[in-house]
Amino acid sequence: MTIAQAFYGTFVHAPTTKQLVFLKNTVLVLDRHGKIVSITPDQSLEQAQAAFRALENSKTTVLNDNQFFVPGYIDTHIHAPQYAYCGIGHDMPLLKWLNTLTFPQEAMFQDHHYARQVYTKAVARSLRNGTTAACWFATIHLEATKELVKAIQEQGQRAYIGKVNMNQNSPDILIETTAASIADTRAFIEYVQAVNRTMDPDSTSVSPPLIQPIITPRFALSCTSDLMIQLGKLSEEFKIPIQSHLCENLEEIDLTLSQFPNSTTYTGVYADHGLLKERTIMAHCVHMKDEEFKLMKDAGASISHCAGSNFNIKSGMADVRKMLDLDIKVGLGTDVAGGYSPSILDAIRTSRICSIARNPTQSLLIPELFYLATLGGAKVMGLGETIGSFEVGKDFDAVLVNTAVKNSPLDSFGRDTVQTKFEKYLFVGDDRNHERIFIQGREARLPE
Repeated sequence: MTIAQAFYGTFVHAPTTKQLVFLKNTVLVLDRHGKIVSITPDQSLEQAQAAFRALENSKTTVLNDNQFFVPGYIDTHIHAPQYAYCGIGHDMPLLKWLNTLTFPQEAMFQDHHYARQVYTKAVARSLRNGTTAACWFATIHLEATKELVKAIQEQGQRAYIGKVNMNQNSPDILIETTAASIADTRAFIEYVQAVNRTMDPDSTSVSPPLIQPIITPRFALSCTSDLMIQLGKLSEEFKIPIQSHLCENLEEIDLTLSQFPNSTTYTGVYADHGLLKERTIMAHCVHMKDEEFKLMKDAGASISHCAGSNFNIKSGMADVRKMLDLDIKVGLGTDVAGGYSPSILDAIRTSRICSIARNPTQSLLIPELFYLATLGGAKVMGLGETIGSFEVGKDFDAVLVNTAVKNSPLDSFGRDTVQTKFEKYLFVGDDRNHERIFIQGREARLPE
């Protein structure tokens, strides 16, 4: 086995919703594929240095008292084209916001050169905020969606990328024919597969490819029954996941049920069209009935909780405590640009506020919030055995946090411990505290 890198210091992770674990004075070793091969806690500096000397030709890093590693954050719902107008229009409800801002802006992505500019910046901003894996929505445009793949590949992020499908109830310039929508989706899937075949065959044999396609009907309102059924078949044919929106807004729910009168619930619309499966990720789920939660649970589907977006567009407050009690897989999403921040740290904070406002006596605790941002998100993406925590055999997707960087948004004092520094970082810190970002053991390649 070829050892490529080794680190000594503190590693913080949440292996369950109930545990926040601080691995102090720990030697963590990676092989050349970026996999963790050993974790040895409670080592003195002298022991660590002796271990390092035995690892010939490997890179070694010793952390100081203001540094610690956290697992890379996982954004389970983000719209790449919407980054261009992130922070605009939050005084509008969902459907008005879509028609006023989203659809006119997304029409501009028929120009794949423009798409390249936006996507390069969107991915870089996501990475700087510590997001090492993300579920990206693109637009209906095949060539522009390929530009998102290129931007992500160049910078090194792990990602699911979806060419969006829309063939009804949308502006004419964003409506596809069913045949074109399916043909372009198939072409995009095959394009990503071809990209992955050019990667290091040894690397892809030991871990899932960093970039994977995902079936992406925008939401049920934007797709006919025929299109949704065919998208479900594509998911089965290629064994790839599905993402969409669900029960975000009351007006949206009413319109969906009027559009699909043969389904009894919004969640049932997706189930009836073969789109509710174990690898399905549904964003929002704010206004869910008990039978809808049961459908989600029985299917093994997952939820992306987007508290910031739900506050901004005034959609409501999702009941995450109930989701967790039902043992439904839940992760956090920024939902840029419904959410104004591409930071999962911000998603942690708004999720905490949401849970307190909804049920103060059963609000989400810090281990639960951190779990949702890391291992919970990994499980939503079907990657719980690959990333999300520090365990032997997992890929090293991680963020090196430094609480004492120049112009740090937080301050430390004499009595601060690594635990208090971590908590300050979680609620006060930002991307300035992210010193190095690793995906599969390699540092992210951010543009200047």
